[in-house]
Amino acid sequence: MDLQGIIDRLLPILPTALIIALVFIGVSYLSYAFYRKRGGRRTVTARQVITVFLILAWFVVVMVLTTFSRGANYEGWFNFQLFSGYVNAWNQWSLQEWQLIIFNMLMFAPLGFLLPLLSKTTRRFVPVLLLSLLITLGIECIQMLSRRGIFELDDILHNTLGSMAGYFVMSAILDIAERRKIAVKSVWRALSIPLLFVLLFSGALLVYHMKELGNLSIRPAIAQDMSHVKVTLNADLPTGAEPVSLYSNSRIHHLKYGEEMAALMKRTFDLQQVGGVRMDGFNRIWMLLADDGKEYTFNYAVNDGGWWLSTEGDGSGPMEQEELAKHGEYYESWMLSSGILPPNAVFSTQNEDTLRWDIERSIADIARGNSDYASGMVMIVPSGEHQIPHSLFYSIQENKFVRKIEIISPAQAYMEVAKGNFYVYNDLKNGDQLNVDEYELIYTYDSKGYYQPVYRFTGTVNESSWSTLIPAVK
Repeated sequence: MDLQGIIDRLLPILPTALIIALVFIGVSYLSYAFYRKRGGRRTVTARQVITVFLILAWFVVVMVLTTFSRGANYEGWFNFQLFSGYVNAWNQWSLQEWQLIIFNMLMFAPLGFLLPLLSKTTRRFVPVLLLSLLITLGIECIQMLSRRGIFELDDILHNTLGSMAGYFVMSAILDIAERRKIAVKSVWRALSIPLLFVLLFSGALLVYHMKELGNLSIRPAIAQDMSHVKVTLNADLPTGAEPVSLYSNSRIHHLKYGEEMAALMKRTFDLQQVGGVRMDGFNRIWMLLADDGKEYTFNYAVNDGGWWLSTEGDGSGPMEQEELAKHGEYYESWMLSSGILPPNAVFSTQNEDTLRWDIERSIADIARGNSDYASGMVMIVPSGEHQIPHSLFYSIQENKFVRKIEIISPAQAYMEVAKGNFYVYNDLKNGDQLNVDEYELIYTYDSKGYYQPVYRFTGTVNESSWSTLIPAVK
């Protein structure tokens, strides 16, 4: 979730939150005035009132971001695998996954920062630690019971660490204010958690750049428990495998390429960018505006190098073949002159409203090949109003041959399935029946743009279709 995503979630509740805040301030003031009038001796400072108000405001924000802004789409899901978030961030090598870890800590930092201002009791480490644990546990339980989130140990760890980081910072500020000089010990404590994660992320970055191949997002963060799953193999699996080709693509995880393609769209169709570049998972999103006020979205997928330009609403509808061919000539000429369409792409039309260019290459040729090649497709739905297409989907990949590479056999890959080392959306349960019927060698991109061979196994789980990918490189 980027900053704009957070703002979009909070804006709808802003009016209600302001009303509740005003009611809270009014009720608090009247209650305290009544208490003092009845002879109450305990005083409440303005700092304590403000602190309580800020903690309640923080809690509302956290509940909106973590619970109320989601649909009830999670059926009692939980994850007791500690550090699985780090494994997933490593496998995905996605900026958003690493940001999620940091976000979960930053989200709770205000709690630890504010608690020491409440009383002398909450100036101490243990009460703040216990309160932080109880609050994050409560939120995780609410998420699970309301089916609006997953109960995750990683979240509890990061939320608590974030709260303690905030506590150490406030403790250092209060110590410095009381002693009127720098408290070295307190400052080091305030820096300890941020420094720990700087070292952790720096170490991960160093290891990542030292290895040749990138990470594969198909690797699971948590293995499946296969102890009570019945697995049946219905295919003959070779126990050996010949070396196959490895390729690389400079467009993968290369934001500069996405920026160049966005610039091409703006320049060609006279579109103006609105705001900055947004992030949604592997997608980088540009909002563009035409002269007539029509909004377009340009989306670059960093994990596969594909991109597309689109606008809302229906296209121009079916066209005569002659009119469709004219649009095809225009866009083909533009793409060839722009250097984004290989000359050997084959043109066709479909559904009376779509232009298409294809370059086909079989997996067998890719695996045996020893030269560079291009494959993929471009699909364009023209607009009847102007030259800006209603939608343009570009997925032509130019892969450069690297070398031959040793791979494991299909039988060895199947053993990973049998051990549960594969990704599946819904975890397998006790009594499930997994039938593995077929396998094939295919290719997928890793986080460094290498086009790696992987095995795809297909079959059924309890008579529902199932497939998974297993890394093939030794």
